[in-house]
Amino acid sequence: MKITLKPLTWSLLFIGFCFTANAQSRTIADSLRIGVSLEAASGTGIFGTGVNTASGGTATPATAYQYGTGISMRFDYPINHSFYVTANAGYSIFFPTADGQSGQQVILNTTIPGFQTIPLKLGVKWFTGNRFYFQGEVGETLLANKAQLYGLYSTAFTWSPQVGLLFPLKKRHTYIDGGVRFESFASFYNDGAVNDFWAIHIAYMFNL
Repeated sequence: MKITLKPLTWSLLFIGFCFTANAQSRTIADSLRIGVSLEAASGTGIFGTGVNTASGGTATPATAYQYGTGISMRFDYPINHSFYVTANAGYSIFFPTADGQSGQQVILNTTIPGFQTIPLKLGVKWFTGNRFYFQGEVGETLLANKAQLYGLYSTAFTWSPQVGLLFPLKKRHTYIDGGVRFESFASFYNDGAVNDFWAIHIAYMFNL
């Protein structure tokens, strides 16, 4: 099969141009990205505060809270095309379980309040391509209703790894950001426990 020099030359030039254009576009940092996120979470183990439930005449530990929901503001500041510094501020509430409503630590005929937290985190986000990313955050979680829950501390150290996808929308510089994370923060009760949960989020984001 005969391969002429001219088409081969143009093909190589086109490939080179695309590679150069892609390399140039990847070195230009994006602008500040801001988003509003809705979240759903599920606690693991003894989350929030533990309760004791009667089982065959003995008391067994159970979790007072498990499922929760929340909202957060997200800020992504670009360092380069794939690396961002992030900030996150939110509000979450975890709802009492059936055990939490009837455990031995619950005052008779009194409903325990939701477990309300305000996470404040900083982190980094690394895109492996145009959409998929890894993210890690650390910070503090504030107990919003400390008095109602008789917390000993107001804040707890927090860390959270996550993965996600960024989907560009038709409108320029707007996106849908979806992700899954594991999050852990220390107990507010000086008992050495930790509060772990899995969460998913979906956010609307835009560039300034």
